[in-house]
Order: sequence, then structure tokens, then C-alpha cells
Amino acid sequence: MRDRFDPLPFQPSFFLRRLIGSGRHDYVRFSQIASGFRNGFPIGREEQADEPTKNVQLRPTNLGSEGEWLSEKITYVPEESVPNTARAVAVGEIVFNNTNSQQLVGKTGVWDRSFGENVVLSNHMTQIEMNDGYDPEVYAYILNVYRSNRVFYNLCTNWNNQSGFAGNRLRALPLPKLKGAEQEVLANIILDSQNKAKQRLNEADELLASIDDYLLSELGIVLPPEPENSIDNRMFRTNSHGLSGWRFDARVHQYDFALSSGKFTNARLATVCAINPRTVFRGPTEAEDVSFIPMDAISDRLGIIQRHDTRPLSENVGYTSFQDGDLLWAKITPCMENGKSVVVSGLHKGFGFGSTEYHVLRCPDDRLDIGYLHALLRMQRVRRAAVRFFTGASGHQRVDADFLKTLEIPLPPIDLQRALSAEVRDRVAKSVALEAEARAELDRAKSEIEAVLLGDAA
Repeated sequence: MRDRFDPLPFQPSFFLRRLIGSGRHDYVRFSQIASGFRNGFPIGREEQADEPTKNVQLRPTNLGSEGEWLSEKITYVPEESVPNTARAVAVGEIVFNNTNSQQLVGKTGVWDRSFGENVVLSNHMTQIEMNDGYDPEVYAYILNVYRSNRVFYNLCTNWNNQSGFAGNRLRALPLPKLKGAEQEVLANIILDSQNKAKQRLNEADELLASIDDYLLSELGIVLPPEPENSIDNRMFRTNSHGLSGWRFDARVHQYDFALSSGKFTNARLATVCAINPRTVFRGPTEAEDVSFIPMDAISDRLGIIQRHDTRPLSENVGYTSFQDGDLLWAKITPCMENGKSVVVSGLHKGFGFGSTEYHVLRCPDDRLDIGYLHALLRMQRVRRAAVRFFTGASGHQRVDADFLKTLEIPLPPIDLQRALSAEVRDRVAKSVALEAEARAELDRAKSEIEAVLLGDAA
């Protein structure tokens, strides 16, 4: 009992007991059908490269819950920071997320060279090579089935708000010893499901990607090319009067960014919008519930609330307060870069509170539509420009409110703002529906494979 004092690890997962007890397949230790089991290496932010290098380090944020590879935040590593003991991940190797929150330990994918050839792992990941005759795609999928059925949740060790499942525990994990024909059946189910889901997700991606260009075109905004993040571009001159009474950090003065329209009047955001205003809770008592929106309840991809919670108003101590119609915009890395923001509506009792890492924006009159503003602030170029206003220590950097206050945006007639906002919401809604169809297809395949493993398939 040196690792965990709670009963979960000593009571094998019900799902795992069902699998082994079904008698449908023989179960062996993972190490009997695979080899390697190499963990990656740690590297701090100060050791990471500021510019792309030939070495990419895979981290848990690069691996989705269904085994898909995510490229929103790629970590580059200088050659001298790669240990001699590190080995690049080979195409076809399994990558297993050995350390994460308890719910996410066990995310598994098969490396396919998505981010290049020289790819190494962080210490939160394990690379595994399946023995001849054992399909990595099939076994990676089975590991994800294990995770979704809380096998790793039960068995992992816990420390400092992190959970882990690696080393001898991972090598000893019981897995079915499938024959070639059995693996082929599962592989066909997986491939068919992934193709159908991918088609729907690609359609959703295209819709979401079209929003920025749509807004730029309708608003008559022509943005200059982004400057390359090179040493030459990071060395520049500026006038002393530009520093007087203003910020002294260099990145703010590197270049000017504005969403200036050639068709409509433009205005600085602070002149038409209240930024981090005071919220007065009129109506609910301290004992009554109001909405509670933590950061992880907001979808960075879609800009919507995915989970609705409530808490007594009396618990609102040290949180950020807001009301119906406000825009919550994440200010901390990497949430800001990933697009965590939402317009809140239908709040319980009309009010809510949540993460301290939100900037709150409120439109006081009909000069600015909050949905239109949300669409503008979700644009990728806006989020990348906001990085120049980061303050704080590495790993806990936040966008200062100065970025929002000084950002110049177009102010077309309010009816046009609302029409643009409605069109964006419609594209997001269609994307949500397509993603739901993709999840349903993946869930169907997962249920079918579980039935095959359990011997319940017709």
C-alpha cells in the first residue's frame, strides 16, 4: 500500500474483470506482446526553443482522448537539450500517456509522423513497440477502451494532483492475445469508424476555419503578413516618446496590430466596451445557487460552454464575477492561445462566477454587439497578437488588459454586427452537430469492439 491508500487499486476494474472472466480470449502481460517501454525526458520552458527546430517533443496536450494527434501547441527542443539516451519515436510505435489527471491517464495513439521525423517524448509519455504479429492500431485502440472504462483511473498512482501508470505496472497490464484474424476484424471496425468520423470532423474544421476569412472580407479588413519570429525581427528600434507613459516591455512595441476596416468606422475597444467591470449580484441571496463556470467547462475549439454547474453565491470568494450577456476571455497561457472564450447567457439567477483567469467584457449600449465582439476576439491573428502582452513568469503568463483596451476594431451598423454574429453562430452550430455525429460514430465502434472482446457480439 505504499503507492495508494484508497481501495481502488486493490479492487480490479469491473470492466477488466469482465474481459478476463469472459473466457473469450487468453490474457497476457503487456510485456509478452510488446517491447521497449521507453519514457521520454523532462524539459523546462527555459530550455525549449523559441523558434522551430528539427526536434519536436510530444506532450500530453498533443494527444487527444481518441488517439488523434493535436498540433495547436508544438514544443521545439534544441539539439543540445536532447539527452543521448533519448530515441526518436518510430512510425507505428504506440505512444502512451503515462502521467496526467486521473481521468486522462492512458490516452494512447500510434505515431504517424504528424509533426515530422525527429520526434521525441516528454517524461509524461511512453513509447512502445509491438512484437511482430500484433497490430499497434488495434492494441492502441484497446488501451483507449481501457481508459474510457476507468481501468487506469483505478490502477494509477497519485501525487501532487497528478496520476501515473508506467513502469512495471504498465508492463504487467493484462491484454488479450488476439489471433491475426481477430485483429483484422477489429482493425476493419476501427478503420471504418475513423474514416466516417474523420469526414465529419473535416467538414467541421472547414466551417470553423472559414469564419476568420468571412469576417475579414465582410468588414473590409486587410491584415499584413505576420512578421517571422526570427532574431532579426525581434531586434528593432522605437521612439522614446512611444515608451513615455506606456509599457516598457519590448514585445508590445515590436509591431502594431489592429483590426482596422477600410469600410467602417474604427474604435479602440475600451471606448465602446467595459473591460473587467464590477458585477453587482442583484436578486440572489448568499444561500442561493448561481452559475459556476470553471475554465475546463469552455470549449476552446467551439467557444461554447460544454458543462453547466451551479454553486451557492456564498462560495464566490476570490473568483471572477459576471452576469448574463458578458464575454469571458481567457487571459492565461495556453488557454488564451487555444481560444477559450464564451458569451454567457441563461445563467442561473442571471449571474455567475468562475476562474480568476478570465477577462470580462461587457457592452453597455447598442454601439457594440457582444456576439460580434466574441467572433473578433476568437480570430487566430488576434490571439497571436495578444501574446505580445503576456506578463508574469514562464508557464503562468497572462495577457494584460492593456491589449484589449487598445485593440482597434471596426464598428459597422449594429444590425450588420448582429447579422455577422448570427452567421458565425450558425457555422459553429453546424460544426457542433458534425462533431456530435463523429463522436456517435466513434462510440458505436467502441461499443462494437467491447462486445467482441467480451464475447457479446452476435
